[in-house]
Amino acid sequence: MRNGRDDQPQFFEGCAHLERVKVMIGQNESTYLCSDYMGRRSNMEHSTCTSELMKTETLEFVSEYDKVDTVCREKMCEWSYRVCDHFQAEREIVAVSFSYLDRFVDKCSCDRNAFKLAAMTTLYMANKIYGGPHRITISSLASLSRGEFEMSHIAEMEVIILKTLEWRLNPPIAQCFINSFYNYVSVPNVISNAIYRRAIFFAELTQYDYAFVTKERSLLALASLMNAMEGMDNISLDQQSSFVEVINSTFDLKFTPDIVDAVRNRLWNIYSMSAQYKEDDAIAPDLIKKDIQRKQILSVGDSSSPSASPVSVAAPI
Repeated sequence: MRNGRDDQPQFFEGCAHLERVKVMIGQNESTYLCSDYMGRRSNMEHSTCTSELMKTETLEFVSEYDKVDTVCREKMCEWSYRVCDHFQAEREIVAVSFSYLDRFVDKCSCDRNAFKLAAMTTLYMANKIYGGPHRITISSLASLSRGEFEMSHIAEMEVIILKTLEWRLNPPIAQCFINSFYNYVSVPNVISNAIYRRAIFFAELTQYDYAFVTKERSLLALASLMNAMEGMDNISLDQQSSFVEVINSTFDLKFTPDIVDAVRNRLWNIYSMSAQYKEDDAIAPDLIKKDIQRKQILSVGDSSSPSASPVSVAAPI
């Protein structure tokens, strides 16, 4: 985790400018928009299957086995964070990688094998463009596949993805909006820095949940910041409400409390399934009230231990 204002990654430089933020919002609503591709294909398959009752059980089983679902996506997200941690690469590139991946799969249907290759390739692409030192190399990824894919497969998939995305490789991600929005939190710097780190933690959690694919990244950033502020003695509920109003008015957004709360609650639910939460719960098993459980996250942003990383957030399947 970064240490707030004085230690922000170069990846986010310049995002705080008002006009830049408005441009990012426009890009999220147009160029980098992603639809609910799993829901769309599920509906299409349902309508097709109802008219093809002669399918054998074997063919249905193979079809279901090969289908890309939320579990596949979740596992590849977890794997991507682990790879970044292993190679000490910037964790923010996972958000970029999954912007590539989701938009690619939105346009090109994949089975599980192709999806896995695409996820590996988008991580390689994101690191190559945004990751600074190229720690995640094409050869290292091929090695991690344990013989399933060769370097030539990743290189070929990269060309396919680039053409499919029409070289649109600069997606505004939730972390970038956080870098701008958190400057409007009216608290002392030391508290603001803590809020920033915790908000980044929540932004990383958003990558695991397919339900967030179609959501505005500005909304995810706002919800992450609100969750990061919750439970802090120095910030009242009135201040939190005022913060939402300031963000809405400053950047011409229209996020109602209900919309923000829905995302916030889903984020808390994702956190409740994380390895970090289970570790906190094991340390303090008597803290079972909802408001106290939520405050456990406050220790995450300040932890220097590896367990503070949400790489194992996926619930056991």
